[in-house]
Amino acid sequence: MKPNKQSVRHFFTSQYIIFSIILTIKAVLMHGFLFHDFDFIKSFILEGCYILFLLGFVELLPSRAKSYGYFIADAIITTLFASIVLYVAYFNTVPTYFALFQLGQVSAISDSVLSLLNPLYLLMYIDIIILLVFKFSKKLPFPSARINKKGLRITAILSLAVAIAFFIYYKGVSIANPVLAAGDKGIFNYELLNIYKDPTAQVKPLSAKLTAQEINQKIDQIKGITIKQPSDRNMFGVAKGRNVIVIQMESFQNFLLNLKVDGQAVTPNLNKLLSQSLYFPHVYQQVGPGNTSDAEYMMNTSLFPQAYSATSISEGNRNYPSLPKVLKKQGYNTMTFHADELKFWNRDELYPALGFDHFYEKPVYGDKDNVGLGPSDDVLYSKGLDKLEKSSTPFYSMFISMSSHHPYKIPDAKKGLKLPSQYNQGKIVGDYLEAQHYTDAALGRFIQKLKDKGIWDHSIILFYGDHFGLDQHMFNNQDRALLKNLLGHSYTEADRYNIPFILSIPGVTHGEVNTVTGGQLDFLPTLTNLLGINIENQLVHFGQDLLNTTHNTIGMRYYMPQGSFINSSILFAPTRNFSDGTALDLKTKRAVSHNAMQQYKSDYDQVIALEKLSDAYVMSLPHEIKSSEKP
Repeated sequence: MKPNKQSVRHFFTSQYIIFSIILTIKAVLMHGFLFHDFDFIKSFILEGCYILFLLGFVELLPSRAKSYGYFIADAIITTLFASIVLYVAYFNTVPTYFALFQLGQVSAISDSVLSLLNPLYLLMYIDIIILLVFKFSKKLPFPSARINKKGLRITAILSLAVAIAFFIYYKGVSIANPVLAAGDKGIFNYELLNIYKDPTAQVKPLSAKLTAQEINQKIDQIKGITIKQPSDRNMFGVAKGRNVIVIQMESFQNFLLNLKVDGQAVTPNLNKLLSQSLYFPHVYQQVGPGNTSDAEYMMNTSLFPQAYSATSISEGNRNYPSLPKVLKKQGYNTMTFHADELKFWNRDELYPALGFDHFYEKPVYGDKDNVGLGPSDDVLYSKGLDKLEKSSTPFYSMFISMSSHHPYKIPDAKKGLKLPSQYNQGKIVGDYLEAQHYTDAALGRFIQKLKDKGIWDHSIILFYGDHFGLDQHMFNNQDRALLKNLLGHSYTEADRYNIPFILSIPGVTHGEVNTVTGGQLDFLPTLTNLLGINIENQLVHFGQDLLNTTHNTIGMRYYMPQGSFINSSILFAPTRNFSDGTALDLKTKRAVSHNAMQQYKSDYDQVIALEKLSDAYVMSLPHEIKSSEKP
């Protein structure tokens, strides 16, 4: 029986079609906004076929429930799109379903996330607002007649067929850059392909029979290096038996050091410290989705963080061979200080898994002097100092600063810079400089107290940034101009990922600068060399001792596509693979020609091999017994 004109009209004016069109338009506009992909026909097909298929399930609901079903489906899919837009704005990468499951962490950084909200994002919800108005006025703009079920079935089947065809076609296409992959494949295809690939399921654990020494030999073989014997190493054991104090500075980038604004030093205390320390200016972040928690993880394990989810959440309860466990064998008392909730980023499982004896969280610090996300750095250091004084044995202590967290809003009473008027026109640079100036001031006060208490002279102190603070996506034109004036060149990806690494050993270091290229994986082996601990036979580590390294390639993941790396010459990022990648010359700040890049193919292969080996090693580790299950 042929459908009559009325049934056809009802079909094309039905809730099913209207909501499908609205949501597909949103998806198409999101493609243009995020990926600058204005092939609207491709985007319409890629996303629309899935939307038609998904809404087909709503159409199968009883008539009285359909309006509610469509409204809920609209709200859920719109929120998915909005979450992706906000995630890209904050992290500069497209989230997989792994990352979307971690959105519960957002509440702890709500101020940071809210600062990125654009009023235009609210337009995505305009249809939902209009529907609510109609609902309360009891005049829904849809026909109440039932639509042709045969037409619905045909539409849903065709939509699914098209979706499957695109899924199969794109399944074999490997694109390293997640933003490009999502733009080319479509949002729904991108998420499905990540579920299909399930990177964690594809990792084959290493044999439990392999020793740490054997795995380290595999790592050295991939890198093409030979590890020196302890007796031949530079500075081996010069800090033996000393207390260890690690200061992980929030969002702290290397360009801040020795930087002046209108004649004022942004970091006067750290600048002064450089003359008494060993400074590595060419060190880069290697964090993944876990950001600060990933930096803590690498400092204590020298293992790559996970690429698809925060390591502390997905793999935080494994029994890690770690720096705290190695130091405990040397008689050290191990402790970590963080003025946030211990459950944030699953640290309540991570810290025991890493082997810390003590971990001091938010309740220890009170709430009398809050800056940004919680208690100020001054409070953090003051409370921590009390614990250090009471330690009867050498200690390993880790301080996680937090006051300079995005969005970098410091109380007026704590601001120490007098910024020129043009910084009021910028969106974020001025706030960032003020926040880091406070970080430096609090650090200066802590250093003085350590000296006053007699702790400083008997310690080795490490300072480093956990990850970048300024992302190009945060800037307006005034911010770009301000940074260009401060740096003497346009702000680049290399500037973004460059963090400082400073080692201070009172009585030993006297203002040396080491220009070797390094990353966060290198901190652990560098520290153990100075402490006179040979870890080759007891601790698997993917970093290198920077004091005994002549060349180094730093693997990046998550914030850059898989296979990205930084060496002494270039910053490289693949597109689909190495052959169509791009590179930045670190000295000239200019693009590297395709021909000139070919000599670095071995660096690309090395990084991928090391990351795969690290993932396999982590997956081979047994799970730690949860604290609630311990006797």
